[in-house]
Amino acid sequence: MKEIINNILTHLGQVKLPPPSYFDSLKTYTVKKVSDADTFDVVANDSDAEMTVRFVYIDTPETPKGWGDSQVEKMNRKYENQLYRSQFEWGEKGKDRLQELVEKSGDRVKVKVTGEEKRPGRSPRCFGEVYLLDGAFVQHILVQEGLARIYYDYISECPREIAILLFLAEADAEINQRGIWQELQSEFIAPWVFRSLKNKQKKFLKDISKELKEDTITEVEFESKFESKLQQQSEILSTIFADLKNGIITQPEFEDKCKEELNNLFP
Repeated sequence: MKEIINNILTHLGQVKLPPPSYFDSLKTYTVKKVSDADTFDVVANDSDAEMTVRFVYIDTPETPKGWGDSQVEKMNRKYENQLYRSQFEWGEKGKDRLQELVEKSGDRVKVKVTGEEKRPGRSPRCFGEVYLLDGAFVQHILVQEGLARIYYDYISECPREIAILLFLAEADAEINQRGIWQELQSEFIAPWVFRSLKNKQKKFLKDISKELKEDTITEVEFESKFESKLQQQSEILSTIFADLKNGIITQPEFEDKCKEELNNLFP
């Protein structure tokens, strides 16, 4: 029975979405820069004003940010934190795939804007459904190829027919272990959980950096404190992953538990 269900999901998950009824009425934009797999900068064909588009309904693995994140990224590289390795590896692969899709569409896309965010001193950011000029829905492609996750906090805003096909595409990618689904879940966490962990780590490093500057701890103690946290992190994830593998908890419970335990580890 499980094999039959998997076959049904696989075939349905590979269905190509037809362009929506409103496709022809959407404004066309030229892509100027791909930032990561779910964000790019565009300019409308009838305007010179640049706008950042964040893809709605999905979330993709993070890419290295540098700047304010340079210390936390450097420390995690030094101690070979697998969560960072896998997150950034798939983030870069997703970014490359989006770049490829955009180039095949002549660097032009259509966007249905679903929301906007004004950012003082920066170009405005909008949220939207993104389509290639042949009508292909970019969010669906990325989920289907295992390069994006459905962003469950916001999927309720998605039209029902699109949501159903995104759910099927994600199930198909998971069953067939495409993209991020190849990774052990003890070594890869959802992007929204990863961002929460990274912010907590940044705060922890800031706090112990203050101790280092005040000479209350040595450089060796500074690094030892962070390394100890990473060892505890690995043990926590292994335990939670074992519960998932043994059917004790579900996938959503696994992700909630990861976020809760990792937030407790880096208070």
